[in-house]
Amino acid sequence: MTIAGLQVDTLKYAIQRWDARWWSLTLNLSNGTSLGLPTTGFWPYSGNNESGDSGTLDLSALSKAPGGNVVFFDNPSPTRNYSAPGYRLLGTSHDISTDEIPELGNLTNPHWQSAKTLDFTKLKTMGVSAVIASWVATSDEDAALQFLPNDGAPGQFNSYDVPALYVGNSTGELIRQLVGDGEVESATVTVIGHLAGKAGTQETIIVYTHSDGPSIVEENGPILLLAMAEYFANNPLDINLDFVITTGHMSGGHLNESAWMGQRPEILKNAKAAIVCEHFGALEFKDDFSTGQPVYSATGILEPMWTMANASSRSDLLHELYLDSFEGTDPSIRMALLAPESVNGARSRWYGAGGSSVLGRSSSIPTIGIIPQPDYLWAAMVDGGWSKLSVPTAVEQINTILRLISRLDAKFVEGAL
Repeated sequence: MTIAGLQVDTLKYAIQRWDARWWSLTLNLSNGTSLGLPTTGFWPYSGNNESGDSGTLDLSALSKAPGGNVVFFDNPSPTRNYSAPGYRLLGTSHDISTDEIPELGNLTNPHWQSAKTLDFTKLKTMGVSAVIASWVATSDEDAALQFLPNDGAPGQFNSYDVPALYVGNSTGELIRQLVGDGEVESATVTVIGHLAGKAGTQETIIVYTHSDGPSIVEENGPILLLAMAEYFANNPLDINLDFVITTGHMSGGHLNESAWMGQRPEILKNAKAAIVCEHFGALEFKDDFSTGQPVYSATGILEPMWTMANASSRSDLLHELYLDSFEGTDPSIRMALLAPESVNGARSRWYGAGGSSVLGRSSSIPTIGIIPQPDYLWAAMVDGGWSKLSVPTAVEQINTILRLISRLDAKFVEGAL
């Protein structure tokens, strides 16, 4: 961003990061055989010890688990219905029919929404030594290395005391040696890049994303924002732009992603609009059940650009300009603009980069949050997710946001923003 000509500010935070480097699962059979079983990943912040935990495998209900057992339970992924009460469809790209976005009523296997909340403290007092969760109705390929970071242990420097994985040998020793010698910096930063507009006023547009993630699809937000920043540095607007890349997205709640808002309140005070971008270029991969068994494969289409939006009248202009910005884009790019609503007093969830719901719900800032939601969103893939990424699509989606921001700037010049 500095090279592109932006005034860059970084906000540093301390985070106690819990990184699993080695884990394994062995089932001891009654005939004396020890069977090593493959795993798909680990439960973040579940804890660790020096020897490894073992016990009798218990398939009973958690409330009845006797002491000394390893508890096993099924962990199904939800099906999201964005056409049910709780979300109001505000528009689609190219005014396409909802029939062309069938996922509206049946977004299957959004694994990253399937995290379960367990009372690990109670399990510990019951004598449970470890927990095993099993994916169901999902192929092994789809479930491989899925990472669910949102249910970290409470407190800043804590982990649960029911471990399921362990630190590795040579890699763990190297990490400990480097940390012990003070050669590893533990700080993590939120980056704020300010691009001054030609008008010389205080008004700004927030362009927002998160940084950390397990793949090029999940964490490509900083690349998206950098491309936009470089473009507008060479094609200046009248309104200011503030590019915010927040940290702590994969911290299990141990670091508040929206902390920057309290430290830079002037940005929110002066914001005329906020645009949250992440996961651009995502190809759709789903389990195909046509043969009776799930087969994980590409569907041949792109993940929809699910877009959360606040539905206040003040946001109408942002909605209109956003929908118009899809004019001329490839019809394969499908977008649904959704306004989370309350049903029976319960608010439907605003999905997106941490803190985007604060902008969309708790502030008066017109906000849209774009969040394609692939099955593999939190999977740590062998190739880093590059096989699931369409770069040309990401570029076209970036260009769509460039048009949106330019149109917002034109309205700012007219005094209509």
